[in-house]
Amino acid sequence: MYRKHTNGEISANQAFIIIISIMIGTGVLGLSRVVSQVSKQDAWISVLINGILISLITMAIVYVASRFPQDNFLQYSSRLLSKPIGYIITISFALYGLLATATIIRFLTEMILTWFLPDTPIYVIIFLIIATSVYMLSHGLTVLARFNEVIIFLLVPLALLVAVGIPEIRLVNLRPIGGTGLKSILSGVVPSFFAFGGYEVMLVYYPYISDKEKPVAKYSMISVIIVTLFYTTTVISQMALFGPEELQRVLYPSINYLRAYDFPIIERMELFFTIFWLFTVLGTIGLQYFAGCSLLQSIFKTKTTGFFVFLQSPILFVLTLLPRNTPQVVEIGGIIGKANIFFGLLLPLLLLIMVFVHGGKSKHEKNS
Repeated sequence: MYRKHTNGEISANQAFIIIISIMIGTGVLGLSRVVSQVSKQDAWISVLINGILISLITMAIVYVASRFPQDNFLQYSSRLLSKPIGYIITISFALYGLLATATIIRFLTEMILTWFLPDTPIYVIIFLIIATSVYMLSHGLTVLARFNEVIIFLLVPLALLVAVGIPEIRLVNLRPIGGTGLKSILSGVVPSFFAFGGYEVMLVYYPYISDKEKPVAKYSMISVIIVTLFYTTTVISQMALFGPEELQRVLYPSINYLRAYDFPIIERMELFFTIFWLFTVLGTIGLQYFAGCSLLQSIFKTKTTGFFVFLQSPILFVLTLLPRNTPQVVEIGGIIGKANIFFGLLLPLLLLIMVFVHGGKSKHEKNS
């Protein structure tokens, strides 16, 4: 049985919030650009399809984890795939979590350097972000979940900012709808995986849910749908404003989109976006990092994740410093997005298949 209470626990409602919080992170900044490189004006269709696919995958993740309500990821993956493979996948999952966290921190650092503290040494900003995250995570998952409950309200003004450029949009940039062809639209699904990444942590967090009798799968699907609507609306508005060609020359379309309209009182609306977005990304960092530490805890059987939260922080600091410039950070983000295809798509499907192969019941259910 998984000793979840040593790290705290979460409710089904908090799990719903966690999925939204971890998915809306750094990927939204360049989502329109990376998808439009493949799907052109139909990028929003690719994002919508990806969201629908991920909502179904999230339900599959919850279904698999719910078959083993008392087991952690290492335990039930070992039962389904054999112990050696379970350990290999768990170690790889933990490494992925560490690399994803480093990439997200570097994205956040680049934004802070660009818009707030251009003269501050990069290592100072990275240190402060990691120190803040380590302090928050040292208090366990319950505190982390409560932090995300608070910052979820910041997503409301963040979502409303999507509407600021409406007076300047040109719907002709969205035409012809479907003109790039089905192949291009489906190919555009792949680049958007990094933006949607994070939902796969439900493979790790499900055992921590205290009220599993609630419809967790339904909550999870709704949370992904909310994120999908937000991302699709964002891509539509930015595509309608810039057009597919101009988007290729914009590194962060979400920021430039806010500068397209002159406000009578607020001169730099992008700063408001960055403030709201900054706290949201802190939640994403915490959730991704804690998931990786939790996986290591299950491997080495320590009492809490706190040991690995502190142990990995110097490694995380070094990894975050490795990219030399912003384009390299974007490139690494693309690589992490491709890795997410395995952990967020292929792995859940493999586990789901093995659940049915084993008769759809856990060892606990068979013995009861």
